[in-house]
Amino acid sequence: MRKWISLVGVGFLGLSALQGCATSISTDEAETLGKTEDAVNSCYSQSGLMPTKAALAGAMATELGRWEPAKDLVAVTVASMPRNNGLVVQLSPSAVCVKNNCANTKAILGQQDLRINDYIDQNVFSANTFNTDLVNSLGRQANLLSDLKKNNPGKLPPIHKLTLVGGPLDLGIGACGPHYVYQADHSDGTPLTATEATNLGNDLCMFGYGDCGSYNGYIKYTVTGQGCPSGRTCIAVDPADGDNTSTTTTGAGGIPTYPLNRVYNPDNSLLNSACTTTTGKVTTLVSKCTNQPNTCGYLYCV
Repeated sequence: MRKWISLVGVGFLGLSALQGCATSISTDEAETLGKTEDAVNSCYSQSGLMPTKAALAGAMATELGRWEPAKDLVAVTVASMPRNNGLVVQLSPSAVCVKNNCANTKAILGQQDLRINDYIDQNVFSANTFNTDLVNSLGRQANLLSDLKKNNPGKLPPIHKLTLVGGPLDLGIGACGPHYVYQADHSDGTPLTATEATNLGNDLCMFGYGDCGSYNGYIKYTVTGQGCPSGRTCIAVDPADGDNTSTTTTGAGGIPTYPLNRVYNPDNSLLNSACTTTTGKVTTLVSKCTNQPNTCGYLYCV
């Protein structure tokens, strides 16, 4: 995140000016410019969408023990939701939670509740944007798997199970935050091959991995040996500091700021503690669980 901030310090205006004269620069210069633009945009939050999707990927890996969003998530009609014909992405009734009763996953999906917009700056997080993207992304995931099955079955993600074994770790690959490491096995407990682990990334289309939808720099999926038990195969994702962890940045007078003005704190140990909003307002963390049970687990700095 600090790397992104330092790049922003160069100035979007300056970058825009460079883009405006791109037709008159050399191929090498254009390539350098493209890499600079990618670096600036790689940790672009898009009203909180990208880190929230990354947090969802991490939560599902931990609590469902796999990435099969095409099976574990479903778009259902909710009468109280006026957008997308009332469609909201929820856990499928057939989804099997292996940890926490999927509390974190459910709380993140609960961020689609449009009432959140009443008390969170939509420049920081937009429930509308999150809801619309999740509905569309679920369709993209299904389409990708269908295409691979017909045209490139060798790239299909394997049946697998994931076990959290490490993190947060700085893998030194320029991600938007630290990685969490998961041991990736077949159903019988034998490790995935390197090729299978690479193909597993295709189950992350839903979350913005690779060329699927808008690129999500907060995913930064990688096959890794760091933090991995000997003889096993591990993968890692960057599920966004401050959203599904209690990581903070320093606020006014040392009072913490949470990147999306919210923190996942299911035991409510931080309830009513001091916080600083991203706009510099000193306040306290509050719960919206009573009025919006689907957001339980989160506290908000508003």
